Amino acid sequence: MATKTSRLTIDLPKADHKRLKMAASMMGTSMKELVLMSVEEFMQRKPNKVTLKALKQSEVGKNLKKFDSLDDLFDDLGI
Repeated sequence: MATKTSRLTIDLPKADHKRLKMAASMMGTSMKELVLMSVEEFMQRKPNKVTLKALKQSEVGKNLKKFDSLDDLFDDLGI
């Protein structure tokens, strides 16, 4: 049985494309393999203790903030 494939298209500025191509070349791999390795590495990351604590608290509704508007949220964030 043949393996089905999909195509991924990413629009990048030329400078970023050149950097990606150079990085793949320096690693002796293709751009496709470099992207796949990066995705795999990202998927293997584990959240740190602070993130895990925040996730657990949010699941039970603890220490959540509510805002009436985006402006209120942005004010709270200082942006």
